[in-house]
Amino acid sequence: MAAVVTGQNSLALAADPRPKLKIGLFADARLQPRWIVEAFAKVALSEFAEIACLAAGDARASRLPWPWQLYAKLDRWAFGADLTEELDLVEHVPHAQEAGDLDVAFAIGGIDDAQLDGIARYGVWRFHFNGEPEALAGLHEVARDVALAGSGLRVRLACGAAPRLAYQSWSRTYPLSAARNRGQLLRKTAELPWRALRELHRSGHGWLEQCRAVQLSEEKNCELKTKDLVGIGGRILRRGVEKALHVEQWFLAWRLGGRRGALSIPPDLAGFTRVVPPKDRTWADPFAIEKGGRHFVFFEELPFASRKAHIAMIEIGRDGRWSAPVRVLERDYHLSYPFLVESEGQLYMIPESAQNRSVELWRCVDFPLRWKLERVLLEGVRCVDATFHRCADRWWMFANCAAGESRVFDDELHLFHAERLLGEWQPHRRNPVKSDARCARPAGQLYWHNGALYRPAQICVPRYGAGLSINRVLRLTPQEYAERQVERVLPASSGTCGDGLLGIHTVNRAGYLTVVDAFARRRRI
Repeated sequence: MAAVVTGQNSLALAADPRPKLKIGLFADARLQPRWIVEAFAKVALSEFAEIACLAAGDARASRLPWPWQLYAKLDRWAFGADLTEELDLVEHVPHAQEAGDLDVAFAIGGIDDAQLDGIARYGVWRFHFNGEPEALAGLHEVARDVALAGSGLRVRLACGAAPRLAYQSWSRTYPLSAARNRGQLLRKTAELPWRALRELHRSGHGWLEQCRAVQLSEEKNCELKTKDLVGIGGRILRRGVEKALHVEQWFLAWRLGGRRGALSIPPDLAGFTRVVPPKDRTWADPFAIEKGGRHFVFFEELPFASRKAHIAMIEIGRDGRWSAPVRVLERDYHLSYPFLVESEGQLYMIPESAQNRSVELWRCVDFPLRWKLERVLLEGVRCVDATFHRCADRWWMFANCAAGESRVFDDELHLFHAERLLGEWQPHRRNPVKSDARCARPAGQLYWHNGALYRPAQICVPRYGAGLSINRVLRLTPQEYAERQVERVLPASSGTCGDGLLGIHTVNRAGYLTVVDAFARRRRI
């Protein structure tokens, strides 16, 4: 039977004798943006915290300058809502009005932190957007064309104490729309109180004392200027021209030779043979396997007309030639990232099937063309780029999952583990173990080199698939995960492929064959 996991934070909490944390909410107004209301409604329904009291003032929301108000209306019309619709916090968040000690005092909006000093055991908390007020979260980055957007939770444990970051997350900015960027950022930020309070309930005061202090240099102010609107318009125009004049494609590249276990990817792919698809499709996510001295590469093939990918395969000969691509697996939904793994004498493929909200295991019944669905490993999840690794006494699955109902998969790395590949998969207790668009999303098989384990990840800033981040795994247990970035591979133009390379986001190796994918623009004419 497949494991059924619902929602992003899927680890079920066993009965816990510890009392729930008592949270006090202190807001400058009853009317608050939807994302804030939903964040604390989720906390109120959790098994580890409750809203013990809620106090709200009668402040009025500040208004943007009129040019920005006009832009906001046009932006929402073109790109959709940004979760700033206001709801009544008091009506929509279940709460009590209990006297007595609080564990956390959470300040919302224009509340002065100093007024809350000393009323909660674990200090005063508030949302943290690198010094920007909640009302401008995600807007500064679009206005000033800043590629990386940060959000988190800031905690001041005592009066006069330096604030600490109880949670920190980094997202890629969507540069063409403040509404879309804010929607992406705030959907994820709404999950942070639930996650941090869960950890506080488990680990107590010691965990907060270990959190990183906020540096003064991180505090910023952003004055919205009309000229910034001109910059947004210019970016939209340039993007339109680029799409009109160019075809944007992922293509494959490979190299035979080199040391086993070592990965060396030159930024201009010098020494690699490039396999470029026709202009009506894209090829990406290559995975290689060696069988009887022959090399086969399985990959995602996405025809632009259908917008639904399937899995294709080519064979690379020792003479440097490659076969025409052959379609080997197709479903009614999008398939990509065909991860290959051998276990107990069988060859399996686990293609990405997030559109079907599942992680599916396919067994090869006639190599390389026929595959049979053997088992659904996880149901009810939206996992992308599931990457498997056998280590010590268990199997591990690394995959990115979107926060809440977000459609952004670049930021958050989740782990799952099982005693057998076809066994019952359990989520890691600290999911997501990483929340950073610069180095979270898997980019191929983990590998050993000189006694150390390495995990390739995608750099998704300033664009999706901008490069590769190579991370050394330091701790991998059901209770902990830690890694450290040791190398970055960012593409560079070699002058041999149209306008040059713009991205690399998958690398794999089989025997002496190394395969990657790369992103480039080709002129339509």
